[in-house]
Amino acid sequence: MVSDSSSKPPISRVLAHYYGLNIAASRGRQKVCCPLHADENPSASVSVDTNRWNCFVCSISEDSFDVIMREEGCSFAEAKERAHREFGGGSSDVPPDVPGEPSGRVHQRPGPGRGSGSIRAGVRRFGATWS
Repeated sequence: MVSDSSSKPPISRVLAHYYGLNIAASRGRQKVCCPLHADENPSASVSVDTNRWNCFVCSISEDSFDVIMREEGCSFAEAKERAHREFGGGSSDVPPDVPGEPSGRVHQRPGPGRGSGSIRAGVRRFGATWS
């Protein structure tokens, strides 16, 4: 499914809300210090044109909804609803919940070393191990 980027909140507003980054509303890419790791030299860039940001050190690339989902720990549908409430757009095409239908969260059966079985997106901090 291809998403319509016009329904997404501006990446500059989302990054300002969650990280306090001040992004100019101009065209093109703007270099910034990554808010997810200690950064002395800018290692991330924000593109107002494509409504995305990425960090070359963290190997992360996100749009507005990805940031909201990671920061709020919510599903895509919930992120669109929060975007609509917080930023004034983004949930016009969210269908209402249907009883008995999956919530959209990613689940995996518990197994050795898997804990509860829920997979939650996140960023691994440098120096941290996966175990």
